[in-house]
Amino acid sequence: MEYRTLPHGGEKISVIGMGSSVIGERPEEEIIETVRSAMESGINYFDMAGGHATIFDAYGKAMEGKRGQVYLQVHFGADYTSGEYGWTTNLKKIKESVRWQLEKLRMDYIDFGFIHCMDEDRDLNTYIVF
Repeated sequence: MEYRTLPHGGEKISVIGMGSSVIGERPEEEIIETVRSAMESGINYFDMAGGHATIFDAYGKAMEGKRGQVYLQVHFGADYTSGEYGWTTNLKKIKESVRWQLEKLRMDYIDFGFIHCMDEDRDLNTYIVF
């Protein structure tokens, strides 16, 4: 696997990452097997934006004991706390969703956050409710 070093933190991130959007439709055992296979192949960057809340438990099981070997990106605004994919611009609910995701992932921090669907500065002022 080829890796790139991030300029501000020095992390070595695999040039191939794994998204989770479609895999949530698969059985949990298959998700776990896929994530473990990706890690064994050297993939260490996982984008946790998925259409299904079920991915978080499966990823947590697959990555258990491997926290120092993987980098996780979550999408601020995606809300899975109901068990289904949802969207919110309410800061309190965003924080609740990130806590929920961390609990399901069995992790205590995320590496990268992505503010989803905010394309211009005015979007932050218009849509984010503090």
